[in-house]
Amino acid sequence: MNKAGEWVDRLKAFHEKQLDLPRRVYRLGRTKMVFTGGHAACTVGAAVAAVSLDSPDLVFWIAVVTGFAGGKYLYPIPRSSVATRYGSREISRKASSELDCMTPTEIRAYQFNSQLTHEGVSLSTLGTEEALGRHIEAVAKVSQSTGADTELLANLSLSDVTEHGTTAARHDLLKRRWLTYELDPQRQFDFPMMSDASFPPTAAMIRAMRAAEQERTAGISANYKLAVNRFSHTLKAAERAAGVP
Repeated sequence: MNKAGEWVDRLKAFHEKQLDLPRRVYRLGRTKMVFTGGHAACTVGAAVAAVSLDSPDLVFWIAVVTGFAGGKYLYPIPRSSVATRYGSREISRKASSELDCMTPTEIRAYQFNSQLTHEGVSLSTLGTEEALGRHIEAVAKVSQSTGADTELLANLSLSDVTEHGTTAARHDLLKRRWLTYELDPQRQFDFPMMSDASFPPTAAMIRAMRAAEQERTAGISANYKLAVNRFSHTLKAAERAAGVP
């Protein structure tokens, strides 16, 4: 029973995940019947397999129904689609700046919804592929410069990815400023408290610096920005307490 329950839970989790994936939806002619490509492939594949095995009519129809049900479960119409009761019917044209504030998942959902509701709409007109291209380039650049996980950044909007890179540049400046107290002998002599981890303001600054390093690779731009702000504030406080002019 436990094994069966585990399999049921896994299947439910898989189905929920599929419902959240943006997927192209097609309409059968002018009817209200809609389906995904995977759903159609499963149904047709089951029918072809039954015919190729020269199955009796009953087996043929059982195979078709099984393929239809399986395809609907494995490749369902996503929640984000206008073809479901969850989707919004209002599909308005979006500017490049709006697309850059959307995650790749939201961009794909918008693209697929536009293609379903507006026949013959071109991807160049929508600008979605260009937006996704800009996003991929930004993710690669920011991931390389900050060390943030590519998969985590890939789920953010372009604006958030860019902000993550901007925060990282500020973070690097703060670290270089802090390192002068560690590496410059003259500054070590003039401001010894900046290298003393037992000095409370310096200890607070070191904790904030470590927290910022952890958030740097977490891929959550808002949290990273807050952590770098704390690092900046505690660094200034430590400098004031140590007598840095």
